[in-house]
Amino acid sequence: MRLTEDKVRRIAERLHDELDQKGLLEYREPAGARVGTGRAARVKAIFDFIVADLRLEEEIDAEVEKVLATYSRDIKGTERDILFRKHKEEIARKRGYIL
Repeated sequence: MRLTEDKVRRIAERLHDELDQKGLLEYREPAGARVGTGRAARVKAIFDFIVADLRLEEEIDAEVEKVLATYSRDIKGTERDILFRKHKEEIARKRGYIL
């Protein structure tokens, strides 16, 4: 993964807190739950979503690497970057993934 779990956790916490401050989250704390229990669950859900998305993008990147490995000559530099991006966009589109 390009980001460490700690960074993803901080992103999830900040995203939750900013959405909450702007009034864009609507939720109810479970009856009898300790204060903050619901927040932890919501942050965990955001964290899990981000991690799943990053893993899916890694799978797409791996598939692109396989495609580039089939080329008959070595591809380097800018040409490789352009082909990588082109194939990544195509594979992502086929999977319904938005980059």
